[in-house]
Amino acid sequence: MIANLLVDMPKAYVLINCDSGAESVVIDSIKLIENVTSCNVVYGVYDIIIEVSYETMNQLQDLIQNKLRKINKIGSTLTLIPFDF
Repeated sequence: MIANLLVDMPKAYVLINCDSGAESVVIDSIKLIENVTSCNVVYGVYDIIIEVSYETMNQLQDLIQNKLRKINKIGSTLTLIPFDF
């Protein structure tokens, strides 16, 4: 039932830079955060991309500021909020 609720919630993508070689440790910590729906290592300027679901902007802000950015070895994040037009 929870999985179905997450499908209907707004989504955001967060691009993450982490310390070199720390991707697996960071991913293990990210996967413990509620509402993270996917987490992948990527090549390029960023190291990891995650997809998160949220109900309110306050919930998204809390997830990023108080959970994600507190993970050791994360250097920076960039949050992308998609929209339909």
